[in-house]
Amino acid sequence: MDTPEPDSTLEALSSTALNARLALTDWENDTEFVKHEQVFRLFRRANDSGDRARAGQLSAALSRRLLRLSKGFAVQSGIYPGNIDNLDQAAEEISQFVWECLVARPKDAAHAEEYFGQLFTRRAIDFQRRLLAKKRKCQDSLDALDQVPEDVPDSWSDPAPNPEVVLATKQEHALIVRRMQAILTKQELSTYVMLYVEEMPVKDIAASLGVTPRTVNNYKNAALDKICKEFTP
Repeated sequence: MDTPEPDSTLEALSSTALNARLALTDWENDTEFVKHEQVFRLFRRANDSGDRARAGQLSAALSRRLLRLSKGFAVQSGIYPGNIDNLDQAAEEISQFVWECLVARPKDAAHAEEYFGQLFTRRAIDFQRRLLAKKRKCQDSLDALDQVPEDVPDSWSDPAPNPEVVLATKQEHALIVRRMQAILTKQELSTYVMLYVEEMPVKDIAASLGVTPRTVNNYKNAALDKICKEFTP
């Protein structure tokens, strides 16, 4: 088992040297990679000591990491595209919620210093629960507004789209999504969406899924093989 690098060693690094360490993403193989827990501990210590420059540097690194984790969670949980149809927006909202929990809840902050990934997952799930609750409440409100007597004339001035075309398009899209969800694993589907829909770099996908770039490539190849067999006449 590798001996953890002392926080003091990283605190002694220059800003340039620390930036180089914080930019590393291969957590599985790179011995120079700084774990999320340690980055967060260093941030809290710098912030508490009043070192604004170092705290800002570490905060920026944490924000980038939270966004990568949030993109992976958004795809795997179905928040994207199920609830939020823009992956960047979904990741931003999740990461902001988790960050607010880290700042406002001392117990969360203490837990994150030891188990950052676990804390992230718990709070991201909390975000998803709130999102679903908000969606249900909004739907209930829309259903209440939709209770209009049949003899009341329509007041909309804009021409409505052809309902048959809209329905057919939605049904076709839903069918394709269901077929892909059925034939692909969660990792394969996540890789496909992030690679071909959001056009994310392989290294960012690897960081989001917590795997190596080689594993991402394996997921991609497996997904393409299955999609080709499923959708090719």
